[in-house]
Amino acid sequence: MTEPARPRVEWAPEPEVLPRSGGWALALAVVGLALSLLVGWAFPLGIAAVVLAVLSLRRPWESRLVGGWALALGALSLVYSAGWLTWGAFRAGLIGG
Repeated sequence: MTEPARPRVEWAPEPEVLPRSGGWALALAVVGLALSLLVGWAFPLGIAAVVLAVLSLRRPWESRLVGGWALALGALSLVYSAGWLTWGAFRAGLIGG
């Protein structure tokens, strides 16, 4: 009895690891929003969240839902931070009369 011919198996290279920024954007947006409810100086987190969210929305392998939430929450954290900073500037007499 003869053995059937075995197919030649060549190992494929490991798949390339694609950069992921959606999860990081969402995490920064949530932390930035939580901090911006308390202080105005959390706006760098909001800016980073918005930038990473835009990057994740431009990548086809990223989740659009995660990127959308990160963009919305990051923008909301920027609005709250701007509100705190504006209020502080009014109280300090830097703007307004």
